[in-house]
Amino acid sequence: MHLKKIAKIISYLFVPPVLNFLIFIYFSIYFEQQKKWISIFISFALGLVIPVFTFINFRKKGKIVNDDATIKEERTIPYIYAILYTLLGLVISSLFNINEVILKLWLIYLISSILIININRFWKISAHAMGAGIPLGASLFINQFWIFLIILILVGSSRYILKVHTTIQILAGGFLGFISSFLVLRYCN
Repeated sequence: MHLKKIAKIISYLFVPPVLNFLIFIYFSIYFEQQKKWISIFISFALGLVIPVFTFINFRKKGKIVNDDATIKEERTIPYIYAILYTLLGLVISSLFNINEVILKLWLIYLISSILIININRFWKISAHAMGAGIPLGASLFINQFWIFLIILILVGSSRYILKVHTTIQILAGGFLGFISSFLVLRYCN
């Protein structure tokens, strides 16, 4: 199989909403015994399904020219929607008294979305790498580090091979996702 085709498949498989859902599944199983299915459902709806359908809708309406959203200005509106969905996920999870560690995950995604929308005004950072960096930082707390490190390397390599981002944009996205996740989970009480 051609390298670009493999990179495209990896890029599609590991879009940020999919990685969001994966880390929420891990954390819900690990930290939320009583309401894990509620937590997983909230993440499935507001972290995966609705954001993906929103993106598809923007593509169909021509508001985003390609699946990689290569024009940074086209990323702003989807990022605003991501912030709204994340905020809604945080509020609903809080109303259901979901474990505070999972609430912190929502907070991490909210902070990261706010950071990326502001960075995107001036510079195109890799949302895919940030989306992989967040679960990597979080995985330090559930002993799944190697799985998410491999995913980050695969995602970063695929974005580079597809020439969607420069090396520094990929590294910055991965680092920002990792560090925001790690800092919130480690120090936010």
